Amino acid sequence: MTSETELKDAITRTIVLMYGLMEDGGSYWVYAAVKPSKYQSMLSAQKDGTLDVYDFKPYGEIIVAGKGKAPPDEVTLKVAEMYQTDPSVLLQPITSQNK
Repeated sequence: MTSETELKDAITRTIVLMYGLMEDGGSYWVYAAVKPSKYQSMLSAQKDGTLDVYDFKPYGEIIVAGKGKAPPDEVTLKVAEMYQTDPSVLLQPITSQNK
């Protein structure tokens, strides 16, 4: 039997915008779709520096990523359209309260 958590993870994602530094010191941004049950552990991994965007599968999926300090507006608008949400919501910093 499928648990409520498994069902929610199968049909729901929390969309997050993350920023980081590449090995060469350049900036990057990533839009990711995080499973609800993995959101807090993803935040913890990000906070303690162990989050690996190259192996994001345990937390969900990478939607799109790119070099630079911020995603282009057209990328944010497309992600918002894909996930039927307000683009301004996607630009809010992730916190333990944003779920």
